[in-house]
Parts: sequence; C-alpha cells; structure tokens
Amino acid sequence: MNTNIIGQDAVWNRLVSISRGDRVGNAYLFHGPVGVGKEGMAIQFASLLNCQNSTDEPCLKCPSCAKFKSLQHPNIHIVIPFPRDKDINKDDPPLKALSPKTLEMLIELMKQKGCDPYIKLELPRAKTILINSVREIREKVYLKAVEAGQKMVLIFEAEKLMSQQGESANALLKILEEPPDGTTLIVCTEYRERLSETIRSRCQSIFFPAVPE
Repeated sequence: MNTNIIGQDAVWNRLVSISRGDRVGNAYLFHGPVGVGKEGMAIQFASLLNCQNSTDEPCLKCPSCAKFKSLQHPNIHIVIPFPRDKDINKDDPPLKALSPKTLEMLIELMKQKGCDPYIKLELPRAKTILINSVREIREKVYLKAVEAGQKMVLIFEAEKLMSQQGESANALLKILEEPPDGTTLIVCTEYRERLSETIRSRCQSIFFPAVPE
C-alpha cells in the first residue's frame, strides 16, 4: 500500500474494499481526533475513485492523479469555513466574501495541501461554512461532469456547518436527501457530536483512531 496517511492502514483497506466492490456510497462521515489524517484520506480516496489505472491505490501517474495532486481536478470540490471579509448576496460565489489577501492565503494553502495531506486549510476569522459555499456545491454536483469519474465533495471542519442557526447544514441536507448519481460527499470533523443527528444518519460513519506516537 502506498498511502501517505500514517497509521490508518485499516481505514484505507476498508475504503479500497468499498472501491473494489463497487459499493461506493453517497455520503461518508470521517471522524476522529485531530491530526489523524481524515482530510488527507478523503483526498486520497477521491483520487482513487477517479484514477484511470488503479484498483487498490492511486497510480500517481495518470492525468487524473496529477490533477488531484494539485487539487485541480474538476471532480473534486473542497468546502472549508470562510471568513466574511466582505458582505455578499445570497447568489454570490463564496470566494467573493474573501479579501484579496485572504484569497491569496487560500491559494497558497491549497498548494501546500496538495503536497502535504496534514496541512490545515485554515483561514483567519473563519468561524462558519458559508451557506453560499453549500449553494455553490449544490449547483456544481447537478451539472453534467466535465470529466469521467466520481464527483467528490469534501467538507472539512464540518461542525462549522452548524454555525449561524445551522442554515448551511440545512442546505447540505437537501443534497444528502437527493444526491445525484456519481457523486460522493465526505464530511470530515473532529466533533461528530456537534453535527445534527439528521446529517449523521445520512452518512456512513468511518472512525479514525488516534495514532500511537
């Protein structure tokens, strides 16, 4: 196995078995303590499901894997908490909420995340996942795919869906209730108990245990 997530062989083997058996679900909840590789594993699983050559691990050589390495594949959509540096309307793209400085920081963090799965995509003052981010994802997953493969929506620090009366969580539920074919959502959190029971019940739970030093 060539996974670059340390100490999570059992989790990876389970995901490979899901992929190999063509039993990929609509939604997964990756949960466990800080620093155990949940986000990196979500990216790696997304890469595996879109790899053009492999069945047990991403080949790292095909065009699809190259795009996943830089997090530039059209089938991967990453959602993280954003600050509201600027006021935006309900129909605005979420990036419009960011100042040029914050946007520059996000671009740099995405580059680093592609190389190091343990990098946190953490922006200053980012306390909530904006409802605009969920609305944008809802639009994208129902569009015809640009490339073959599985569309993957990865939501990091998912407990922050529950901020501001949980409006982002409610918007996400509409996707979870009627997920489009060929789309998988992975919700990542260190605080599973902070997510609504409705979201938890619609996701297959995968626990990441602490890694011994």
